Amino acid sequence: MAPRIGGFKPEALEIVTDGFCENNCIGRFQFGKVYRGVGEFSDHTVKLFEKVDNYEVRPGDNEGRVQDEDCLTGDDRVLSHPNMVEFLGISYPTERPAVVYKMQALDTVHNLLDKDSFSWLQRVKVAYGFASVVASLHDCRPIPYILRNISAAHIMLDQDCNPKLYDFSMISGGILPDKRELLNQYVHGCHGYIDPDYVCNGKWSEKCDVFAFGVVLLGLISKKVVLDEAKKTNPEPFLYEWAYSEYQMKQQGLKLDVCKFSLVHRCLEEEPLFSFQDGVTLTVLAMQCVDFNPLMRPTMKQVVQRLRKLCIIQNNPDLFDLENTPAASSFSISGIGKLLVRKLEVYSKMPRNMPKALFKKLMGNDFSKLVEKELQYLAPIILTYDNLKRITDGFSGENYIDIHQFGKLYHGKIGCRAVTVKTLEATVGTSIIKSGDNENRLNVLI
Repeated sequence: MAPRIGGFKPEALEIVTDGFCENNCIGRFQFGKVYRGVGEFSDHTVKLFEKVDNYEVRPGDNEGRVQDEDCLTGDDRVLSHPNMVEFLGISYPTERPAVVYKMQALDTVHNLLDKDSFSWLQRVKVAYGFASVVASLHDCRPIPYILRNISAAHIMLDQDCNPKLYDFSMISGGILPDKRELLNQYVHGCHGYIDPDYVCNGKWSEKCDVFAFGVVLLGLISKKVVLDEAKKTNPEPFLYEWAYSEYQMKQQGLKLDVCKFSLVHRCLEEEPLFSFQDGVTLTVLAMQCVDFNPLMRPTMKQVVQRLRKLCIIQNNPDLFDLENTPAASSFSISGIGKLLVRKLEVYSKMPRNMPKALFKKLMGNDFSKLVEKELQYLAPIILTYDNLKRITDGFSGENYIDIHQFGKLYHGKIGCRAVTVKTLEATVGTSIIKSGDNENRLNVLI
């Protein structure tokens, strides 16, 4: 498969990173290391996939992750967010695949969490920008993107301290396969950020990302770093467990009102742009995000809305680029103004079998073309079983992805567009499927 973005030969990456010199290594991400570019390539950042000790990597896994990132470049909804990294190219050898981004990297948030130089303003800027990009991914339709491995190590700061999401190693949904219901998954996210509800039930959802974001937010305000499992010298509690313990201890000892409870580090409270009200708000928000009950957690859209109300953001809107950072994703139908939205409302009430010529006459030819372009991925099309066989090359083993709870997933292609085919079958593993169950599941989807 030819890459959508430019290709880099392995020897070219050696030049970009000065032989992957350790002095140019910024840090680790879940499945490898990330390096700064040097010299004329200082605006390049290279993410190198390698075998790691903490997470199981099977043959072909990292190559598949690079292919997924390459596919993401075909989705403008992903690329257009200001806190999304800019893709430059991929290197796709057998053992050490890599992705190259256009970014003059400063450092990862993980490396800066406990640093005094990492100011209160910069921390809030990270929380707001990162929450915004995750909310936008969750709002993509018809299938939301779920990152599943959010970590402070996967947020890079550029030279202006703008947060950039740069790792998509476990991303699910959108134009990629929806992995929420896949069975027997052997990689479960990043240590210390994994949703306990997922551990118990084995089901991924947007609320798993909300939980991990809550852990990131706790680290930002408390200056506490989530350590890799291998680096722990003793069984320390997870960051969210520490937060629960702090709240219970202060509540019992001081009869503390939740409206006065703050986990903000004392040295951050001394900064000029800090307000106690913001500290309490961020503490409460972080605690809500890491609630053990997913139903009690806010959505990422709600997180962004609450962050926008912080005093520091309201008083310094230019510093947070509020005009260019979406409060919530509007990427489901992109580039359509108020007039066109009103026309869409009219269009939605029209008969589906309306003659095309009459539709163009009523709505205008330009708008009819726009509707065809913008809504083509939202409108379900009817495919026969023979169609599906052609799309998947006869449900071939080469196109087989994995099983989900009630069937199987396959790669496919309609014309030049890559698709994923999800089958619903009568017998899969140990799942009990009664007559009519799969038909009802299909009706819910359409």
